[in-house]
Amino acid sequence: MRSNTVPLWVGTATLFIGIAITGRKELLGAVVGYWLGFCNSAWLYRDTRRSVNLEMRQAISRMRRSFFARLGVVTMVVIGMARFQKGWLPDLAFGIAVGLLVSLVFYVRRHMLRERGD
Repeated sequence: MRSNTVPLWVGTATLFIGIAITGRKELLGAVVGYWLGFCNSAWLYRDTRRSVNLEMRQAISRMRRSFFARLGVVTMVVIGMARFQKGWLPDLAFGIAVGLLVSLVFYVRRHMLRERGD
């Protein structure tokens, strides 16, 4: 598996099926959080790969800027959610956590398979 699109869409479909079965529209916050967590870890993975071959000072500077940019994006989404759909915040937090964990597991799995030569 070369990309994380399959777990992204499977997780999103699972959340939508959960919304359809339970009728809880608050789970839409989990969908937003899942996508945010996935994008956040993809962004981290991309910046880490770009920083590997840099000089130490440049790599730290790039990773610091990237950290604050990712933190800003997450903060904007949380503030927007709190402003317009306050009831979705717990599901947003759950979705972010699940999105981060699932995507990081697949990135690590892909990295381990690449090192083994499979």
